[in-house]
Amino acid sequence: MSEKPHRTATMGDLELASLHSGRDWVNWLAQAHPAPPLGIMGRSRGQVPIGAWAALVHLARHQGFTAEPGHCADGDGFTSWRDRRIHIRRDATPEQAITALAHQLGHVLLHGEIAYLGSGTAGCQGIRKVEADSVAVLIAIHLGIDGPAIRFPHISSWAGTEPRAHPAATVRAVASRVLTAADLINARLAAALPEAGRVTRPVRAPRARKREPPARSHVRAAAAGSAGADPPPPSGTELAQVHRAAARFFRGRLPGSWVPGYLANRGFDAAVQQRWQTGYAPAEWTALVQHLRALGYPDRVIEAAGLGRRSRRGTLIDTFRDRAMLPIRAADGTMVAFIGRAPGGARPDVPKYLNSPGTGRYRKGEVLFGLWEARGRLARGAQPVIVEGPLDAIAVTAASRGRYSGLAPCGTALTSQHAAALGHLPDLRTAGVLVAFDSDPAGQQAAVKAYQLLVPLTEAVMAVKLPAGQDPAQILGDQGAAALARALGDHAQPLADLVIDAEVDRWSRWLHYSEGQINALHAAAPLIAAMPPAHVGGQVARLAHRLGLDYATVTEVVTAALPGTLTGAAHRPPRPATSVTHR
Repeated sequence: MSEKPHRTATMGDLELASLHSGRDWVNWLAQAHPAPPLGIMGRSRGQVPIGAWAALVHLARHQGFTAEPGHCADGDGFTSWRDRRIHIRRDATPEQAITALAHQLGHVLLHGEIAYLGSGTAGCQGIRKVEADSVAVLIAIHLGIDGPAIRFPHISSWAGTEPRAHPAATVRAVASRVLTAADLINARLAAALPEAGRVTRPVRAPRARKREPPARSHVRAAAAGSAGADPPPPSGTELAQVHRAAARFFRGRLPGSWVPGYLANRGFDAAVQQRWQTGYAPAEWTALVQHLRALGYPDRVIEAAGLGRRSRRGTLIDTFRDRAMLPIRAADGTMVAFIGRAPGGARPDVPKYLNSPGTGRYRKGEVLFGLWEARGRLARGAQPVIVEGPLDAIAVTAASRGRYSGLAPCGTALTSQHAAALGHLPDLRTAGVLVAFDSDPAGQQAAVKAYQLLVPLTEAVMAVKLPAGQDPAQILGDQGAAALARALGDHAQPLADLVIDAEVDRWSRWLHYSEGQINALHAAAPLIAAMPPAHVGGQVARLAHRLGLDYATVTEVVTAALPGTLTGAAHRPPRPATSVTHR
């Protein structure tokens, strides 16, 4: 992040390369978090709205801390982690007290899992200070308070300048964490300040009161939510909002987790991780549920969105735990679900991928992972590549430099609804579709099924036979982007070849007999007859060569199998008694 020009990376509405000074940082945060000021009607600019202090104190209590006046040396406030107390300077003005408390809440929300030794106080320096100060500035803006006298250092002083350390990724991670914390605080303020236009009296920090145990407060909240008539199901807007909040939470938990290193080792650099908005679901039972509750989302919305599920005891727990998280978007860009990848060393009984359950906005059989992200590339002529998993889709897109765009079903085989979504792509008939499934029997069976779904959309349906035991993500990680790009470009063949080969393979053990050859011919003929005319000639020639039959004989049987033709129906062979797979 030096003063010299360097490669840019877009960050919201501002180029990351233009962020240098502390003022640049503050300006960008204000643009990235456009929360309208609260309670500014009928009062002078800079005055604190009534209820703001109480709302922040209540949030502190919700996090297990007591806010009270105290001696703060030269500062406006500090947090004692040993006895869970936030101290605010006794003679602080209302504006100073609010800003100081917001700063300390930034520490509580963002740095609560850091073990502080010695004095038991939070070290307010470096990136931790930048994060807490940034939260305080955003809250001051939200409350309509004149900008606090906080000086931010040059970005390079905390993000670094060494390219190998990825300073841009550090800036993005800090921004994501700050915005997540500010969202939570602003949500509490918005709920506590329904009336605008009232002017505060001078704010006085309340005397410390006994804190209610968190478990008891949750029981009370649950009881309150269950009283009365059944609430209506969440709206699409509510579901979209809670998914955005969850995505920000996962992004905020990414630094310090195993996910960035794991993805980097698999060939996905920091820029790719940022582009696909990867995150981390912590290995805790209720981390996300508690965060969303603090933002004001009721349990019914969290559960309806698939972000929480009921345990055997009836409590609401996180759906995703200790997973690399990727958001899933609908065709219009709305975030509707997540898919989580387990760590490499997970137990055998832990599923490698976990999808959000079906909701009112998300059905696995309808949404293709990566389709919304690929819209720009596809409009510029990129070829869609259907793969089996989300990391495969990202690998294809990352390795091809605009030639291909990876798309993946979410935990299901390709469906007619997926195909219908592809049918809306521009110039699909010209660009065609490439299928790159695994080479195992399940992958080849899925490829054969995909042919029937894709060929009505375009006759240019191709397939890539990957090396045994390898998928696109593995090729990228083991051999690099160039090797994956070559595999996609140099080893493609008509998917129709795989369809016919799969049928003939069922007869492999009998093909050295004339009867076996004729039976295989009659089994494959209806498949060829149902193909588009442009595919029939090539498949007739391939089948004749493989079975050792003359072209005229194969043509005759295929013609007899054309739809509406009864000739040869009586000659159609029985299916093999057992399905034999040859490796």
